[in-house]
Amino acid sequence: MAAPATAAPAASPATPPASNPLLVLPQWAQDKVVAARQDPRLMEQAYKHGAKLATFCANCHGPAGHSVLPEVPNLAGQNTVYVLNQLNKFHDGRRRGNFFMEGLVKAMSNDERFAVAVYYTNQEPASFKVSDPSLAATGKTLYEDACKRCHGVAGGGSERNSRIAGQHPSYLDMSLRRYRENKDRSEDRMFKATKALTDQEIRALSAYIGSLR
Repeated sequence: MAAPATAAPAASPATPPASNPLLVLPQWAQDKVVAARQDPRLMEQAYKHGAKLATFCANCHGPAGHSVLPEVPNLAGQNTVYVLNQLNKFHDGRRRGNFFMEGLVKAMSNDERFAVAVYYTNQEPASFKVSDPSLAATGKTLYEDACKRCHGVAGGGSERNSRIAGQHPSYLDMSLRRYRENKDRSEDRMFKATKALTDQEIRALSAYIGSLR
């Protein structure tokens, strides 16, 4: 189990507001992220609190965030701001499609959602072996054309965009189809990126992204 990492410093006051990734979060969450980055003791407290809460999350997301169910995402190594933003969306109803998660997260406090995000950020990411090199090679070409700009060369994402490297190919396939259909996971950027993808292209992308680490 990894120890809490020292996160990047908060954006300076000179940073243009539009470029500050923390702005996807409500003010209370921005304050918690900034405070924890400035005080390692707060980061450690959040990590330990998150580790306790994650024992329940492990029923679906697996030990240390390595999912044992192909339809459930890995959370290990995911970006803190992204995880917290998604939890907030479940909490206030902006993200739907999973009744269990909606009910669970609605019952979580602000502190609990932040702690869980910190815990999973500091776990070692997973990756999957490529079973079809030809399919993955096609996926790499598609990835570099459609995904790299936001999710990074190796799929690590950013605070604003999810880490997709090492996700289970079955989960990636399901998620890309839902984005393409603009259903449950409605997001304009992802809809535009996926709307023209064929089923075979989605399978290729999923195979390649799952192999990244």
